[in-house]
Amino acid sequence: MASDGRIEKMQKNIAWGTFSRIVVMIYSFVSRTFFIEYLGVANQGINGLFSNILTVLSFAELGIGTAMNFSLYKLVAEKNIPKIKAYMGFYKKAYRIIAAVVGGIGLCIMPFIPLMLTPQEINGAGGNIYIIYGLYLFNTVSSYFVSYKYSLSNAEQKGYIFTNINLIANLVCQTGQLIVLFVTKNFIFYCMVGAVVQLVQNLVTNWYMNRLYPYLKEKNVEKLSKEELAPIIKNVKALIVTKIGTICVNQTDNIIITAVINVSTVGIIDNYNTLLKNVNGFLAIVMNSQTASFGNLIALEGKERQYSLFKNFRFLTFWMHGFAAVVLFTLMTPFVVIWLGADKTTTTMVILLILFNYYLSGQRSCVYNVKVAGGLFEQDKWLAFATATVNLVVSIGLAKIIGLPGIYIGTVLQGLLETFVRPPIVYKHLFEKSSWEYYKTGLQYLGVVFLAGIVCVGFQQLLLPQEILALASGDSILSRLQAVGGRFVILAAIAVAVPNVIFYLFYHKREEFLYIKGIMQRFTRKIKKKK
Repeated sequence: MASDGRIEKMQKNIAWGTFSRIVVMIYSFVSRTFFIEYLGVANQGINGLFSNILTVLSFAELGIGTAMNFSLYKLVAEKNIPKIKAYMGFYKKAYRIIAAVVGGIGLCIMPFIPLMLTPQEINGAGGNIYIIYGLYLFNTVSSYFVSYKYSLSNAEQKGYIFTNINLIANLVCQTGQLIVLFVTKNFIFYCMVGAVVQLVQNLVTNWYMNRLYPYLKEKNVEKLSKEELAPIIKNVKALIVTKIGTICVNQTDNIIITAVINVSTVGIIDNYNTLLKNVNGFLAIVMNSQTASFGNLIALEGKERQYSLFKNFRFLTFWMHGFAAVVLFTLMTPFVVIWLGADKTTTTMVILLILFNYYLSGQRSCVYNVKVAGGLFEQDKWLAFATATVNLVVSIGLAKIIGLPGIYIGTVLQGLLETFVRPPIVYKHLFEKSSWEYYKTGLQYLGVVFLAGIVCVGFQQLLLPQEILALASGDSILSRLQAVGGRFVILAAIAVAVPNVIFYLFYHKREEFLYIKGIMQRFTRKIKKKK
């Protein structure tokens, strides 16, 4: 029964999340298209730079959210309301302190913002770079006053609550920003819309979560004892290094590109990252639902059951990320040429490095999610520092020698280090097994993905070689679509079919495939019954 409930909640999270991602994806492409048309690629680069800076500042959160989720899994499963109130009260105070720290550091950084940009880039943003940065900072700081409450709904495997609220806010925000772009073509007004929507979203979220969990408003909240605080503090200490290391790995590329190359290159790379983020948004729906399910699973069931489901989810992760990586490598550049023009593209080598790291990151996410759900924070706290060091040293060093590819070579190398080091820790402490099977299966998965990629690239060279793609040189999306759109549609159909067919031929008899197939069949039957 518990297992059925986990799967049903996960299916609900996935269904709502998928709907949300489709809507947000369509809106994001429309919004970005008009943003670049009216404000330029340099301002798009500033947008990406400020987003990265403020994500780096989120190190002040220090992993408290991750530790919080782990602490709540068991309490939610046991319906221990008094203890849930106590933990949520503690987290409320912690997040207010975090908001103050992030705001303070953000203000201290403000005087140095112009040093990262050229005078031309600052003038292109209307010269009001401090106001724009201040609005981005407001959005980040204000979110901390309510975001901690989502941890409770996530621990209950109700991630769709955040998904739905975020969807509505996204639609309102991007609609307002598009209107502002059409009417004013002003970057500051564009950012102001985001700040107003963020404020309203915070107020609505606070009201809704208090209504959903009325006990959060009660004053009779007991304080956590030293014994109860001890594991939280221990986990947070372990997560501090992990948090800082992860930020140095994942959120510094745009800053390095701005410093070593220029902010316009950030804008170009950000176009590819938009595609990647939108695709990954669909996959993250499954991965995030999986984390909450694992938290509940670990709280209630034994190691053999945990290991069995881990293998099933790992197989699903391989299929999803392998499929996405092959499709994106085949279609990314042709899509950007049709969408924005040939001058907004980057090299094949950069795309290959980005997507290879993306695939590795997807495989690592499955291990990381079960590690977090199992509360393994202390055992690998040094790993993030090591990977961050490798990433920064190699990326900055090679960027000065070979340019943009050097930054992503550093990212790939740190990813390989994490890929090899973390699994033995998880297998030893959580599953009590050897990790040899993990590496053996992982190499098989990677080989199958490369095979699918080679086949798709062959079709790409037949249908859309460089000389054919060069024909898409018109000034509008419609003219570029007319030039190569038919070939692109055929290539897209092939790129979608080939990896799925190859994966199926290799793995359709595998136990993990049959398990995922069974879940999908049950889900389909439920939908048919409702209809």
